Parts: sequence; structure tokens; C-alpha cells
Amino acid sequence: MENNKYLLNMGLAFDEDRVIKRLNDLSKDGWFLSEMTLFRYKLIKGESKELIYAMDYKDLKENEDEYFQIFENSGWTHMCSHGPFHFFSALPGTVAIYTDKENYQEKYKSTKGVYLKSLIISLTILILTSLLEIFVDNNIISKILFCIGIISVAIAMPSLMVTIAYLIKDKKGFKVE
Repeated sequence: MENNKYLLNMGLAFDEDRVIKRLNDLSKDGWFLSEMTLFRYKLIKGESKELIYAMDYKDLKENEDEYFQIFENSGWTHMCSHGPFHFFSALPGTVAIYTDKENYQEKYKSTKGVYLKSLIISLTILILTSLLEIFVDNNIISKILFCIGIISVAIAMPSLMVTIAYLIKDKKGFKVE
């Protein structure tokens, strides 16, 4: 029997609630989160037990031990991290990591800001290159500006999608599970 299982990571901006619910359900069958990458979650087989999962965003430049200790003291076990994304599990009935809407929304603030800045910068570059291309008579420079415009669109589209996803999260009703 295989001891590893993988779930597709479709992006936490879009898929956090589904992933958390899926991880909660899989723990009952003995599958537990062990690793997260940009594209997938790795689960390992263990003894079945019911757990609840939660995720937090925190860019840990310092006080890493203190950060994880706060969760441990509250009954949460660190399962894995990938960059600023940290997954925790606990027994059912453990007080939720986020118990009010303001703190819940605060966890997205820095990540949302990064994507919004990326969107604004890429759209500005796209507009500028489009305007410059109108006035440039040189074929090579025109092609370079076109390429820069295409790159800007490639950056702007996912940034726009993630920004919209976070705006929806801001408007979404908060509930403690």
C-alpha cells in the first residue's frame, strides 16, 4: 500500500477553504499533511484520527520559534510550511486560530498587498508600452515594446485573479468553524 498521497495545490487565494475541509476529511482515513509545495500537498499515511486543520500567513524573518510556540501552547501542531504559508492541525474542539473577522482578514493583508502592487505595476507598464508603440517607427523597438507588453499581461492576469480572490475573501462572511 502506498504511504504517500498528493493533492493538487490550486492556490490558497482560491482554494484555502476546500483544502482545509479536504485535509480534515482525509485525517479520518489516516492521511496527514507533511509537505506543501507551490503545486501540491504531500500527505503521509498514519493511524486514523480526526483532526482539524488551519492555515496562517506569516513571513517569518525573525521570532520563528516564538511564533510556532504560540500555536503549540494553544493546542495546534505545526504540520508544514512553504514560504509564508503555515499549516497547523489540532484535535476537534480546539479554539480556532482566528476567532474574529478582523484578525482573519489581517492574515491576508500583506499577501493581498503584494499582488495588488504587482497588478498596478504590470498594468502601468502595459499602458506605457502600448502608448510608446504608437509613436515608435522603429520595427525592432516596436517588437521589444510588444514583448514587454506581453510579459506585463502575463504578470497582470494572475495578479488580477488573486487580487479579486482576496477582495472576495474580504467581503465573505466570517465564521468560526
